[in-house]
Amino acid sequence: MKLIVYIFFILLLFNCSQTKKEEGPLLVSKNNFSVSGFYKKLDSLNEAQSKNDSLEAPIITNNKKLNKNYLHGAIHFLILDKDNSYYVIDHLKPFILLCGNTGEFLKQDSIDFIEKSNVLTDQSRPIRTSQIIKILKQHQNAIVNTENTNPLNISFALKNDTLEGSTMYRIISFMENNGMKSYTIRRMNAYELKKVK
Repeated sequence: MKLIVYIFFILLLFNCSQTKKEEGPLLVSKNNFSVSGFYKKLDSLNEAQSKNDSLEAPIITNNKKLNKNYLHGAIHFLILDKDNSYYVIDHLKPFILLCGNTGEFLKQDSIDFIEKSNVLTDQSRPIRTSQIIKILKQHQNAIVNTENTNPLNISFALKNDTLEGSTMYRIISFMENNGMKSYTIRRMNAYELKKVK
C-alpha cells in the first residue's frame, strides 16, 4: 500500500506539464521540440502564476530522494527519434488513495521506485513513433477516466534534448484536444538509454 500511495504522490508532484486549453496555446512548439525549452516555459509559467498568487501553479519539489529521471506514467513512451520509439503500459486503472497514516519516505522507497521503473523499461516494446497517437486513442477512455475524475498520467522520455519535426506537437495537440491533459515529458535516464541501444 505504501508503494501505491508513493507512486500516486509522485504523479501528483511531477504533473507540472499539465496545461489547460483555456490558458492559450500549447507549451509545445510546432517544430523541433526541446525538453529543456519546454521546462524553461513551465518555469516561467510557474513564476508568473506564483506572482499572481494563483492556486494552479505547478508543484515543484527539491526532495533529493525523489528521482524524477525515473518517473513514468500509466503508459510510458521512449522516443528515440521521429521514426522509432518504445512503449510500455504500466496500468490502465487509477490508483485508489486510502486515508490513513503513512510512514516517512525512506531511501529504500526511492531504490524500490527506480528498480520498478527499470523492470518496466525492460518490458517496453518497439513501435513506430507515428503509432503513439493510435495507442493513445486506443486507451483514451481509460486515460481520461471520466467516471472517477482521476485521469491517468502519460509519460514521454526523449533520447535527445531536441526532437526534430512536429512529432511532439501533434502528439500533445491530440492529447489536449481529447481530454488527456495529464502528461510528463523528460529525457531518458541511463537505464532507458541502455535499453534502446
